[in-house]
Amino acid sequence: HAPAPSAPSEADIAALARLVAARLEDDKAEDILSIDLAGKSPIADVMIVASGRSQRHVSALSDHVARALKEAGVSDIRVEGLPNADWVLIDA
Repeated sequence: HAPAPSAPSEADIAALARLVAARLEDDKAEDILSIDLAGKSPIADVMIVASGRSQRHVSALSDHVARALKEAGVSDIRVEGLPNADWVLIDA
């Protein structure tokens, strides 16, 4: 029996949010907005919203963010909207 995974700490969540925002900045995302949802929503602690200049840019942004999260040890990442890249949602 494996122990149940523990919930990430506030410091872990803050570090991941900074990682995502930095990756988006490095990749020239536009209008980056980080919204603190801790204690306000049962489904998320932080929501980060950003815009890209084109579908190709949005696709690249999402790919780079997902890779950075995986490299940081986040194992359960779900990506939606990528085929058209009009919008992309990464749930980590």
